[in-house]
Amino acid sequence: MNTDFFDLVPNTTIKKCKFTNRAGKQVHLHVKRDDLVDVQISGNKWRKLKYNLKKLVSSKFTGIASFGGAFSNHIAALAAAGERANVPTLGFIRGHEIDVANPTLQLAKSKGMKLIALSRENYRRRNDPAFISQLQQSYPEYFFVPEGGSNELASLGLKELAEEILAQTNISTIACAIGSGGTISGLMEHLPDHRFIGVSAVNDQPLLNELKQKFGERLSLVTSSLFGGYGKTNEELNNFCFEFAKQTQVPIEPIYTGKLFFALCEQEVACGQEILAIHTGGLQGLKGLNYRRQCPPRLWQQVESLLDA
Repeated sequence: MNTDFFDLVPNTTIKKCKFTNRAGKQVHLHVKRDDLVDVQISGNKWRKLKYNLKKLVSSKFTGIASFGGAFSNHIAALAAAGERANVPTLGFIRGHEIDVANPTLQLAKSKGMKLIALSRENYRRRNDPAFISQLQQSYPEYFFVPEGGSNELASLGLKELAEEILAQTNISTIACAIGSGGTISGLMEHLPDHRFIGVSAVNDQPLLNELKQKFGERLSLVTSSLFGGYGKTNEELNNFCFEFAKQTQVPIEPIYTGKLFFALCEQEVACGQEILAIHTGGLQGLKGLNYRRQCPPRLWQQVESLLDA
């Protein structure tokens, strides 16, 4: 069991980008390329998992378990981190069965993760302490991490991201996609003098209300680029992702970062402001979209070429 690899990665870069939107307006952005922190443990997953894995080394547990959907970035990253640290991993997957052809689950399995299907009814209990206690009794050797990896230990990794940002730029407005809310919450806690734009990738009004109540006027919420909700995309959003990648050479995907940059560029949330946008990774999800035929293969191949560059 060894997590030293987490300490050997240099700071991720900030790239200046310009994008000409469909209205012909040019949008200028600074993009924190946290997707480049690691090929497989990408972006905010690296930040969230780092101290969870380090905690495991000094604990009584010998493995780490968590929850995710069938195409979860978190599950893919956890499996990769576990393999690298020589730590057994256990993934509870939403659904009645494990789809062996699913590229995300194939990846997780190839990294040594044990996959267990949870019915949707049971999966809804993933944050219920009584249900977690029941699972822990069945798997006592595993340290349980919440879905998405957002917990107090994750905040330590996000503190490091905040410190990188402070050392690299004096831009005072930061834009970030919102999934579980863990990334933007951690950054806002550790960057108390910054303003934030949170672009929702999930239709979760209680979560947004909670974030707004906690952070007040420092947080501006955007819900206009949901495209139907979590995991939803369409031709307009797909084409934007491909056009953004073509113009900026920054690959994005339509589940999280695509919705973030669509709001900033096409809905002109970024116009007239100097903004640092956080690229939280998640590019492995493109293979899942291709598998479900939600992305045309021809366009996917263009983005794939950037990933391999």
